[in-house]
Amino acid sequence: MGTIEKMFSALGTVNRITARFGESQREAAREALDSAERYIDGMDDRLSVFKPESEISLINSNAGLRDTLVSRDTYDLLRLSVEYGELTGGVFDITTKPLTQPESAGAKVNYRDLVLDDNMLSVRLRSRGQGIHLGGIAKGYAVDRVAGILERHGITSAEINLGGTVRNIGRTGRVGIRNPFEPGKIAASFDSVDEAVVTSGLYERGHHIFDPLSGKPAVSDLASVTVVGRDGAAADVAATACMILGSMRGSRLLSLLGLEGVFILGDGGIFATKDIRARVNQCRQ
Repeated sequence: MGTIEKMFSALGTVNRITARFGESQREAAREALDSAERYIDGMDDRLSVFKPESEISLINSNAGLRDTLVSRDTYDLLRLSVEYGELTGGVFDITTKPLTQPESAGAKVNYRDLVLDDNMLSVRLRSRGQGIHLGGIAKGYAVDRVAGILERHGITSAEINLGGTVRNIGRTGRVGIRNPFEPGKIAASFDSVDEAVVTSGLYERGHHIFDPLSGKPAVSDLASVTVVGRDGAAADVAATACMILGSMRGSRLLSLLGLEGVFILGDGGIFATKDIRARVNQCRQ
């Protein structure tokens, strides 16, 4: 069994994809990783708010003025984001970009102001000053798409790590959850295979998650949450939403979405949802 790895920067992070293959699959594995990198680079070109010509930047600059035509992949991701806005009661909202500005404008945050035309694949924000960013779903969405690319190339054993959003394919991998109070240490670990794992927490960036409903940085009883499930986009969304909702309401959201989670509370306590509990090993430092 051979191994090939590709590491590159995109989506605001460092990405590492490792594929394992039989001798006859060497060329297929190389092509698979090249295809995966091209896809993620393409996502970055389409979605980055730091690239003036990206589709998302054009939607934001055209807010309140005109429709913007986008690619099918971007459109599908935006449609999915709106659906998760509904499912979470607005706790997940991709229109929070105005809240990151020096003078935030909570009234401009409303995912329902994203007007989507399924026939034209066009997108419009209703009002000037509104803006979207996809940091709470893009990597989870990407990890699912990359898994599909690898599988179409015949790769049945791989690890995808998109800046900490992880998916192991066909082989069990040990996932460590960093201690949010001592980031150089591991608070808990568990084995994972054929599922996405997404962690959201305070860590080095502090209170970087905004509550769309209040327009202020999120405050809950959680220091971090790690969400586990078959659907990477759902796990990514839920990780952000749980940090806003807190442990009790977050647990209910995970149940609604068919996901599992490991919560680290602000007081250092750790608990896990029912179906993953037996897999979690707490690390005593």
